[in-house]
Amino acid sequence: MSAQLAQTPIPHIPHARAGRITDQVLDHIIAAAKTAQTAQTLTEADAALILVTLPQIAEELRQRRAAMDLISDVTDLDNVLFMPSPAKG
Repeated sequence: MSAQLAQTPIPHIPHARAGRITDQVLDHIIAAAKTAQTAQTLTEADAALILVTLPQIAEELRQRRAAMDLISDVTDLDNVLFMPSPAKG
């Protein structure tokens, strides 16, 4: 029986991820992070929000930087006008 246990792979449970990060959630994250930076009282919920969402925000930032680098590599940015996104709501 011990041979069977040694061959049984340990199940992998992926890390939890936050859901879609909306502009409202981003505003909350910004406020919580600024509170933490200024050594004010940070609630456990705000600390958890920062920790849970930071990886996705960093991934999105890296993807955006890569996209902008690609655009700048293949395009003369002096001829590109970036339009603001339409207001939401």
